[in-house]
Amino acid sequence: MINRDKETSLYDATGFKSSARFWRGLLRTDSGSPQSFEPEDVQHERRLLLYRLLLPIMLCATTMVLFEGLSVSPSPIIFDVFAGLASLLLAVTAYRMFRHNKVVMPPVLALLITLITVVWSVKLGSIYQELWIFLLMIALTALLPLAAGLVAGVLTLAALVWAHGWQGFGGGFALDAAIFSTWLLSLAMMQLQTRQTDQLADLALTDPLTGAYNRRYLLPQARRHLADYHRYARLSSLLLLDIDYFKRINDEMGHVEGDRVLKALVALIDGRIRGADMLFRLGGEEFVVLLSEVGAQTARKIADDLRSKIAAQEVIPDRRVTVSIGICDVTAVDSAEDWLLRVDRAMYEAKRKGRDQVYIEEPSPRDPTNVKGTIPMWR
Repeated sequence: MINRDKETSLYDATGFKSSARFWRGLLRTDSGSPQSFEPEDVQHERRLLLYRLLLPIMLCATTMVLFEGLSVSPSPIIFDVFAGLASLLLAVTAYRMFRHNKVVMPPVLALLITLITVVWSVKLGSIYQELWIFLLMIALTALLPLAAGLVAGVLTLAALVWAHGWQGFGGGFALDAAIFSTWLLSLAMMQLQTRQTDQLADLALTDPLTGAYNRRYLLPQARRHLADYHRYARLSSLLLLDIDYFKRINDEMGHVEGDRVLKALVALIDGRIRGADMLFRLGGEEFVVLLSEVGAQTARKIADDLRSKIAAQEVIPDRRVTVSIGICDVTAVDSAEDWLLRVDRAMYEAKRKGRDQVYIEEPSPRDPTNVKGTIPMWR
């Protein structure tokens, strides 16, 4: 499907679609994939970058609290043990992250133990340690999703009020008000920055004329489907559609009419494919459809249906618009680049056979893959 609704961002770092995905993202500890364009991966990469910046601050906060508890103002042994363990965990996490690019502890847990340590020290009388809360409240907005950041911020403020008790409109209450204002301001700024980044990501991955995804987004999606085939034997197919004699349309009727033809073609394709399928504009008059859970023969039926519907639709009055379609399924390829090369070759073979044709790129004889008995018949 295409990104039809311009008000809905392809990337949405401010919300989540299910509780399972929310918790999985909140507790995620992998190092991410810089080459991935999946929204969840992009959000995770952002947070990892900020985590690298904020982790040393959290380590410094717990270490200073521990140092004060051991040397300046003696504190209960249980507090010293907790602060020591918190500092050790944060130190190990920082070492693994900076030295081996591994995430030992998710940001939410690092923030939790740091906040507990600092608030506990304030409860024990170390009022100056409360200054760390300013930085930690900023970290809440930077490292957590919006809902989690809101809940964590409210709980932290409530814990601070409990820690130093009611002190009227001076002292602790004034400091809490300043912390609250800092939290709200950083939350608003972070959400604004996140939305702007999401909009830029949409612009980078979609075709502004048709609303289809662009070539930049095609290659990582092809790699993901190829990996799913090798791991789970999930079939996928690519259709490459090229409008026949499109240059004549531009030359004889102008580029405005040519753009209208492209938009009409995208609307027709988008109305035929499923929500799980994806439509890309490869360039010019070439479009790619990525069909999920579909083998070559089923893809052939879909391609024939698209070809006949496009030919029957009166896109231009008194002029027939046709397409040539190449097909290649995932069983015939060795890599994502090979997949695009083969489907391109199939499309040119369809043109060579007279245009307004469909041609399937068959697997090479050396390919031993046989998935016939490994997937359900409905696929």
